[in-house]
Amino acid sequence: MNDNGQVKFINKIRKALCFDGKKPRPDLFCPKSDEESIEESVLILDRISNRPHSSRIQLLEKMIDAAKLINLNVIPVKTLPEAAQEIVKLAFEKQPEWGDEKSVALWKHPLIEEMNIGDILRKRNIKMIFSNQPDAGKTERDRLIKESAGSFIGITSADYCIAETGTLVMKTRPGHARVVSLLPSIHVAVIKLEQVIADFKELYALFEEDLKENGEGLTNCMTFITGPSKTADIEATMVHGAHGPRELYIYVVTGT
Repeated sequence: MNDNGQVKFINKIRKALCFDGKKPRPDLFCPKSDEESIEESVLILDRISNRPHSSRIQLLEKMIDAAKLINLNVIPVKTLPEAAQEIVKLAFEKQPEWGDEKSVALWKHPLIEEMNIGDILRKRNIKMIFSNQPDAGKTERDRLIKESAGSFIGITSADYCIAETGTLVMKTRPGHARVVSLLPSIHVAVIKLEQVIADFKELYALFEEDLKENGEGLTNCMTFITGPSKTADIEATMVHGAHGPRELYIYVVTGT
């Protein structure tokens, strides 16, 4: 790009940002007053907490529609045991990309523990690799990375899932290592219906409230996953699994 092209490009950005260089640029993310922002957040949080089951189902249906466009598999199930059955079935139907041994990496998470999926798969001679304990050191982290890379399925939960885009939102915590969702060929996530939210505006309001309530905020790392890994950089051909899992399954426990 020559100097004239660069100037034109930057001027377009300045115009889009409503910035003329003479006065302070307006805040892009908080254009409203603090009072208006607080009032809006309260309304959003109230809408989320009082959302009827029927509206949550509608959000799930919207998420399923969005998933079709990004090669994402969203499977509603009524109970956690049903989710466990579906995952066991998936583990038997799918084959590892390399080697003959089947191994599965799992988060240490209440939903996954309640499914008892680890014991079920172990009885079927599928090796279990559990994510780090809170006091895990470097040796344990290195082990998890190596073994997760050799696993053909990684099982996690998530904090939220955004219906509008089918995006999983996952905070990294002890026992919730992101390598479990990134290194295996197949990523499986299990969430409850109430974790499905409408859009990013609702997500930001929840983060703000979470920061006030328990001080956790965004944590030191957070992953947004929208569908399986894909790229079209190679000869303009769409390839799945180039930089992460080639398949993604989200099991949503509806309770009905």
